[in-house]
Amino acid sequence: MPARLAAPRYQLRPYRLRLRHPLRTSRGVIEVREGYVVLAHEGGLIGRGEALGFADEFPHTPAARFALELAQLDLQAQREGIPLARLLEPRAVLTVPASALLCAEAMPELAREAHAATAEGYSTLKLKVATANDYARAAVVRDAAGPATRLRIDANGAWEPAEALRHLRELAPLQIELCEQPTPDLRGLAGAPIPLAADEMVASDPDGALERAQILVLKPMQLGGVMTALRLARRAVQHGLSVVVTTSLEGAIGRAGAAHLAAAVLALGAQPAAGLATGRLLAEDLCADPLAPRGGVVRIPDQPGLGLPP
Repeated sequence: MPARLAAPRYQLRPYRLRLRHPLRTSRGVIEVREGYVVLAHEGGLIGRGEALGFADEFPHTPAARFALELAQLDLQAQREGIPLARLLEPRAVLTVPASALLCAEAMPELAREAHAATAEGYSTLKLKVATANDYARAAVVRDAAGPATRLRIDANGAWEPAEALRHLRELAPLQIELCEQPTPDLRGLAGAPIPLAADEMVASDPDGALERAQILVLKPMQLGGVMTALRLARRAVQHGLSVVVTTSLEGAIGRAGAAHLAAAVLALGAQPAAGLATGRLLAEDLCADPLAPRGGVVRIPDQPGLGLPP
């Protein structure tokens, strides 16, 4: 009879990561990301998770629960000798298309950033809106990226319904793929000319998101775990919705967890590009990142667990 493994021993390591350039959103400017790494030691194996926030919150916040679960799943996948994505879903697709988030503010720099991203192989670009000059900025991106590139926008819930409809009608001729969270609850947007994606509201009102959106944006770190996000993805697909898995600007460990989730979700059917290219916004990272998109695609390593280097 095999010996029973001892319960994992957990260790927390705080971090602070700077962005290459400030990222302006409707909720303010992001310059740094602070959080902590969760290490789960079991025998000779180490499972890893990551959370934004402070270690004294562990394990009570959704991000902390995500980090703890991710470390445990990483350990389990290592024990079974399979990639985490295949632990989540045996039919997981290990090649995941990714979108690029644009963060330049001045028009010339924004045009150069959009052109560089498409030249790098990204076929989907994302632009934060509800800041200033939304139409002009989106038009610059559309012109620089070309008509074949998908362009999505994200208002972070900043608009009221009438205001949102006005902006969406103005932006629709630019061939917008989707708008993430134009209003806090997506009510009052009947007839919107751009597909609506629920993001922030998914954590607080998943049923409302399933009812009023065409796309669910799933951030497992805000939903309390990869498994919760995967269950929501399955519900969304059953309701005829699409699913976009994305990050909250975490380091390489959190992004890896989101990438494995996105690979598992692709087993449910083709989905819009996942928001997994946020590592390019960081000036520093937690470790080397073999899951960084190349040619606009994340390739999940065929290695046990998360597939990250020590």
